Amino acid sequence: MYVHHLKELHTIGESYEVEPIADLRPVCPNCHAILHKRKPAYSIEEIKILL
Repeated sequence: MYVHHLKELHTIGESYEVEPIADLRPVCPNCHAILHKRKPAYSIEEIKILL
């Protein structure tokens, strides 16, 4: 199981405190790879539409 950050890490500063429930989503390795096929990353909602 992978964890996908809803806010891309390069867009947040060190002072940002990640809140697991609000900022992270569990995804399988295949879905995580698909999410990051594009920059900026696809949203989970976009991938659901594609499926």
